[in-house]
Parts: sequence; C-alpha cells; structure tokens
Amino acid sequence: MHITAEKIKEAAEALESTELKSFMFQEPTAGPLTRRRRSSRSTGRSRRSTRGTRRSTRRSTRGTRRSTRRSTRGTRRSTRGTRRSTRRSTRGTRRSTRRSTRGTRRSTRRSTRGTRRSTRGTRRSTRRSTRGTRRSTRRSTRGTRRSTRRSTRGTRRSRRSTRRSRRSTRRSRRSTRRSTRRSRRSTRRSRRSTRRS
Repeated sequence: MHITAEKIKEAAEALESTELKSFMFQEPTAGPLTRRRRSSRSTGRSRRSTRGTRRSTRRSTRGTRRSTRRSTRGTRRSTRGTRRSTRRSTRGTRRSTRRSTRGTRRSTRRSTRGTRRSTRGTRRSTRRSTRGTRRSTRRSTRGTRRSTRRSTRGTRRSRRSTRRSRRSTRRSRRSTRRSTRRSRRSTRRSRRSTRRS
C-alpha cells in the first residue's frame, strides 16, 4: 500500500461524515452526548447548541479542505520543480560522464596507438639488428671457414711435397746403392780375370 495525499483526504472525509468528528471537536465544558432529557426547554437548547457546533465544524472542515488542497497543490508544484531539476542534473551528469568517457577512450586509443607504433619500431629495429648480426656472423664464419680450408690445403700440400721429397731422396739413395754394388761387382770380375791371366 502506497500512501498518497488523495487517500489521506478520502479517509478524513469519511471521518467527517460520522459522529466521530463532532465528538473530536467537542468543547471540554460540554458533557456527554447521551444525557437524560429532563425538560423540553433543555432539549431545545441542546438542539440549538448541536446545530451551532455542526455549522462551526462544517466551516472548519471546509477551511481545512481548502488549506489541504492549496498545500497539496504547492507540494505538487515543488515536487515537479524538484523532479525537473533532478532530471536536468542527471542529464548534465550523464552528458559530462559521456564526454569524460569519450575523452578517456580517445586518449587511451591514442596512447595505445603510440605504444603500438613504438613497439613496431622497436620490433623493426631489433629485426634489423638481428639480421645485421646474423649476416656479420655468417660472413665471419664463412671467412674463418675459407681461411681454415686454405690453411688445411696448404698444410696438406706441404705434407705431400715433403712426402714426395722423401720418396725422391729414398729413390736416389737406392739408385746410388745399386750403382755402387754394380761397380764393385765389375771391379771384382776384372781383378779375377787379371789373376787368371
């Protein structure tokens, strides 16, 4: 149950239609409503007094109704104004938040773009440096390989030449030995022939 001003009004009007309202607005000097009738004069007076009290209560209720209507109208207007102001403030805050979020998004996008570009540049530079180092290492390894090959070829050739020289010296020694043997044999034969003769 949501309590509104209209429901409160309806409840107050229902109370006014009953005798409870007249009992509430009774003066303290007036006694209870249920009194024993002593005489017709006293009853007439009591009727007149009740009529006066009824009129006064009606007037007072009319005044209270008007005042409550005016107050409710004023409150409605004030609530409308507050609602409008709150709507405007919420709209302003929403716009400001949207603008701020847009600005932050743009700045973050720009920063991310800058970082991406810088990372790309660093990647390219690192790739170039690695390529250069690879090429230089390849060239150096090729040069060292060639030099080692040349040195090994030279050493092999020198070894071969030394082997050939050794072989030639051996052959010459053998030939000299053979020649000396032949000369010795010939001298021996000549000596033997001279002795026989």
